[in-house]
Parts: sequence; structure tokens; C-alpha cells
Amino acid sequence: MNTIMRKFIVLFFFFMFLLSGYLFSSPVEIREIEITGNKNVQTKKILKALGIKKGDEYSEEKVSEGLQNIYELGFFEDITIEVFEVEEGVNVTYIVIEKPLIKRIEFKGNKEFSDGKLEREIESEEEESFDNRKMQEDTEKIAALYKEKGYANVKVEPYTTEDEKSGMVIMTFFITEGKQIRIGKVNLIGVEAFNTKKIKKKMETKKKKFFKQELLDDDLRTIEAYYRDKGFLKVHLGTPIVTHDEEKAKIFVTLFVYEGLKYTVGDIQFQDNYAVTTEDLEKDLEVKRGEIFSQVKFERSLFNIHERYAEKGYILMRSDPEYFTDDEKKIVNLLISINEQGMVYIDRIYVDGNVITKDYVIKREFLVKEGDPFNVKKIRRTQEKLYNLGFFSDIVIEIGETGDPYRANLICEVTEQRTGLLSMGAGYSSQDGLLGTFQITQSNFLGRGQRIDLMLEFGKKKTNYQISFTEPWFLGKHVLFGISVYDTDRDRDYYREMRTGGNIRIGPHLTDILSLRFTYTYERVKVYDALADWVEERKDDSSSFTTFLIRDSRDNIFDASRGSRNSISLQVSGGILGGDTDFVKTFTSNSWFFPTFWRFVLAVQLRYGIVSSFPPSTGVPIYERFYVGGADSVRGYDYRDEIGPSEGGVTMFVSNVEYKFPIVREKRLTILQGAVFIDMGGSWRKRDVNFTIGSRDNQLKVGIGAGIRFQTPFFPVRLDWGYGLNHKPGEDKSQWYFTMGQSF
Repeated sequence: MNTIMRKFIVLFFFFMFLLSGYLFSSPVEIREIEITGNKNVQTKKILKALGIKKGDEYSEEKVSEGLQNIYELGFFEDITIEVFEVEEGVNVTYIVIEKPLIKRIEFKGNKEFSDGKLEREIESEEEESFDNRKMQEDTEKIAALYKEKGYANVKVEPYTTEDEKSGMVIMTFFITEGKQIRIGKVNLIGVEAFNTKKIKKKMETKKKKFFKQELLDDDLRTIEAYYRDKGFLKVHLGTPIVTHDEEKAKIFVTLFVYEGLKYTVGDIQFQDNYAVTTEDLEKDLEVKRGEIFSQVKFERSLFNIHERYAEKGYILMRSDPEYFTDDEKKIVNLLISINEQGMVYIDRIYVDGNVITKDYVIKREFLVKEGDPFNVKKIRRTQEKLYNLGFFSDIVIEIGETGDPYRANLICEVTEQRTGLLSMGAGYSSQDGLLGTFQITQSNFLGRGQRIDLMLEFGKKKTNYQISFTEPWFLGKHVLFGISVYDTDRDRDYYREMRTGGNIRIGPHLTDILSLRFTYTYERVKVYDALADWVEERKDDSSSFTTFLIRDSRDNIFDASRGSRNSISLQVSGGILGGDTDFVKTFTSNSWFFPTFWRFVLAVQLRYGIVSSFPPSTGVPIYERFYVGGADSVRGYDYRDEIGPSEGGVTMFVSNVEYKFPIVREKRLTILQGAVFIDMGGSWRKRDVNFTIGSRDNQLKVGIGAGIRFQTPFFPVRLDWGYGLNHKPGEDKSQWYFTMGQSF
């Protein structure tokens, strides 16, 4: 027993000795790092790429990672590592063998394209390291360039030679161009349901054009899709025959079309739909019973069904359509099987990329909250709302995994843009002439989403001092609060008008797109320096209260492409509110935006207003009447005196139709935009309303024209030219307008 115990004790102490050596041994330090073998690549550049440095703890893994990092520079054919033990550490040496440099690149046999054109097409460059893989890719690019020009049989052969003096590589591409081959004829065999010319018009492979295999492949898909959209569900195309006549330098293409039967839609049934009723799913169908089957409409129907499920949180839902054809009746019955897969809930919402804007300013715009079911429609609308803040140039909302397939994170990544403006200088508008300006604007004050505006304008026709503050979420609720004070003196052609006052604004958001707003305004108005007998010089204290109801579903308030903005307001001045003016003004403004094709947008606006006085006032003040004409109503006419009575109307109507299209886009935003428009409008005295078009004072006037819009980070700048169609003799028929801000 004692012998066993002694052996155990000896083994125990031996083990502890080994363990202590392991535990208390000091880490090995890298004392030096050397690079050898490099001639053209600077040692500094290699050391920087290594990822390890002198003084770091040595590990084989780190040293090997360094080797990989050097390889990724792309300058070396081979790299080896040597590690030497030295006092208190190790020295690490990387021995590199550089790829040879390219001395020059030559092209031989090229007639169609110049050397310069080919050099711009390839990636290899002189004085760079030679890369065999890159040379093969360049070969393919040169061949593709020739095939684009119809050289279907072009051959490009690359080879390299070494310059004996420098050891550098001369890269040569030997090109055998062959003949430029065009399509001689395209034959379609089997086309009976349609005119052959109609099918050929849909093809890019046409007579006299250059032959490209990828275009022919696209044409096969296009023809098949066209047939399926016209009810030919079983159409298929055989393998095309492409023959070359090298003597005539022509290619002949023959396509075989097997049309099959034309089917109409029979029964449409749904299976395994529990979260959405069959009745609701049928509303999403664009294919109808008894109609010719359309593949495009059916695919849109499936998309609509997916959208309906996604709005309920079933983002994992899948549909499996089946087609059952009855060749005797020439009908196709459709069965759409639904795999709902359960509702997905939002786990966490993360915000990233914001440096200035507070997280809560972004999160409060979300129409979905943590714990809510996923709703794709609300998330898409949230993205639009964030764009409409004007704080961000880019917004991406992505789905993040959580490990639970039925819970997912929302990750909102934003790219902030400049929201502050400090400017001094001069400006010009068609209405107010040349103006000196000093302006401070901050639409995201301290990153809290608040807006502050300070503006000073001074010129011959206008002097304006204005300061305002707006809080869109008052006391943490989605209630707008704002306050403004101003002092404006303006030349109105026949008189001058001075307004000094301020207003307080408050209004809750009732829904995502519907809001109320209440504004109380108190101002002192002076009309002076009258130049016409019908202008009454006066000084008034005005106290008014205005109620607005606004519905705004525009996708982008700065450049809308769909949606609408509809508002109606009722302003009451005087009466129990006090002041010297007593009137009621009702005004409605409605704008609609319709996407057409690509990014072309049709915009329509209708405005109507009516104002009337009540005792003790005997009339509506001249400064509260309606004036039509100019940049913001009917272009092609002066702001005053060419449409309606000179003293202003008590009823007005304006319609604008504008077709907008992008000219320059940058980072998915339209920077420069063009527009053509037609405007129509009029203003009338109380009993003078006339909705006919003509040149008399009480008739509607029409203007047409075109313009451009330049989008700045703060407001659009507009330059429009308008031509009036109903001018009186002696009036200028066209006018230019330079303004800032949206037209509608």
C-alpha cells in the first residue's frame, strides 16, 4: 500500500510540475517582422496589409492570416514564411515572389476598334502586376465587344513575352476579326393564331441586325410569354436552327412554334386558406371566369394574394397554383393551394446609421411596434413617412432573423442628409423681383425633429422678416404645435400692403394620413400708397381662426409619384374674435398623382375658394380676396389684373394638369426634372361667375407651357415658361417664372 501511495505522490508532483510550466510560461513575442524578395511593392504597403506588428503575441494562426492578407494584395505569385527563435521571442520573415509587371499591352489584327478603345474595355493596365486570370477575362471582353458589332466568328488569342532587360511582361492580344455578319432572314414556323409580323415585332432578333445568341434566347422567352398571356398555356418553342452563310456574311434563323390550344378560365378554387376568407381572396383575382386566360393577370393575382397575407403578418406564406386543362372544352381550371405557415411577429426594432437624429424621432414614425404582427403595407408606408421627414437621403428597412422563424427583427438603416441652411446673398422671383436674403433654416433641430426658420428679405418690391418654430410631436403625442411671427411689406402694383402679426398652430394626427389643424392668427394690416381709385387705404386689426382637415397619402411630399393630398379649410375672422374685419373664407385644394411608365408622373390639381363678409363689415378687404395668375396658379398670365377683376374676386377656381419626367437622377433621387403643363382658372365678383373659356374678365383663362425643377436639400427651384391662350389685345402672351417651392 505504501509503495502504491509513494508512486501516486511522485506522479502527482510530476504532473503538477508539467502543469505549472504550462500555466506560468510567458507568451512568445514577435521581436521583428521582415519582408524579403519585394522589388516593386513597397515594404510599408506589405506591412500595413499584414494585420500583425512587432510586439504582438506570436501565434501560427495570426502569422498565417498575415500571409493570406498579403496574397489578397494581388502582387505576388508565391509567399513563404520563416520563423526564427531569438532571445525573448521570435523573428518572422515573409519571403515573397512578385508577379511580373506589365510593360505594355499590344493589340494585333484589330481594324474595327482602335487600340485606345480596346484598352478602355479591358481591366489589365500597364505598370500593374500581371494576372493570368484577369488576362483571360480581358480576352472574353474583347470578344464580346466584337460580337456586339456582328463579328460572330471573332477569335481573340492572348499571349505574353518577357522583356529581357526589365524582366517585365509584354501582353499581346492577337485578334482575327472575321467578317461582320448580319441576319439575313428570320423564319417563324408554326405561327397560326397571330400574324407573323406581329410576333416578329416583339423580337430583337431582326433582319439586317447583328446576331446575338443572348438576344435570341430572350426572344424565345418573350414569344412564349406572349402566347401564354393570350391563353395558349401549352405553347412551347423548339430548338432554333441558326445557319451561317460565310460567303454572303449572313445568318439565317428559324424558329419553331408549337402553339397548342387556346384556353379560357373555368373554375378558380382556393385550398387551405384559413386566415383569409375565399371571398376576400377572390377580390384579388384579376383573371375572371369565362375570360381568355392571361398569365400576366394570373401572376398579378398571386402577387395580390401574397400582399393581402403579408398585411396580416403571414410573410412566410406560399402559394402553389395548379392548372387543370380540359382540351375538349378548351378551359383551364385553377386551384390555388395556400401554405400559410403561421403569423410572424416583430421582435425588436433597431435603428442604425443615424448620427444626429435621435432614435426616438425615427421610431415614433413606425406604424408597427415591437410585438405587433408583421404588416408589409404599414412597413412600406413607414419608409415613405421617414423619407417625408426630409432628414434622410436613403432609408432601408430589412428583416433580421432571431432564431425563431415566427419572430423577426426590423432593422432600419438610414443615411442622413444636411438639414440646416445658413445663407446670405441675393435671390430673384418673378413676383417680387430682386431680393437680398439672410436665411437660417434647421428642419431637424438638435436631432429632435423640430423645425426653426429665420428669414430676412429686403428688396424694392418686398421686405420680409419672419421667424417660426414647429414641433411635430407636442408633449410626446402626434400633435403638431407651431408658432410664427412676421412683418411683411409688399408692393401689390396698385398699392402697398404691410402685414405685421403672428399665429399659433396646433393639430392632432387622427390617422396615418388624416389630420386636423387649428390656427389662430392676429395681424395688423395696412393698405397704403394707393394708385387706383378702387383701392381703399385702410388700417385693420385682424383676428381669425382657421380649421383645416387634411388627408395626405402621397408617397413622397417632395416629389410625389402616387397618392393624393386633399384639404378643406374654414377661416372665420372677426365676430366674437374681435378685430376690424368680418368674413368667412372656405377653401379646398385637391391634388392627385398617377404613375404612368418608368418615372413619368401625371399630376392633377383642383382648387376652389369662396369668401364673404358679414355685419358689421360691408365687404371683404382687398387683401383677403382671390387673385389668379402667375407661377402658382395659371401660368402665362400676370399674378394680378389679367385674370378676373383687378380688385380681386370673392370666388375662385384653378385647375392644373402637369406631366413630370426625370432628366437627371442621383442615388435613386430625381435631381433635375422636366414638366409640361396646362392650367386653367378664373376669379369673379359675387354675381359674375362664368365657367366658359374666353378673353373677357369673367371668363376662364387657359395657359400652357413647360418647365424644369431642380431639387435642393431644402426646396425645389422651378423655372417655368407659360403661354396664355386667352389674352386680351396688348397683353404679353408668354411669361417666364422663377420660383422656389412646390407648385402642388
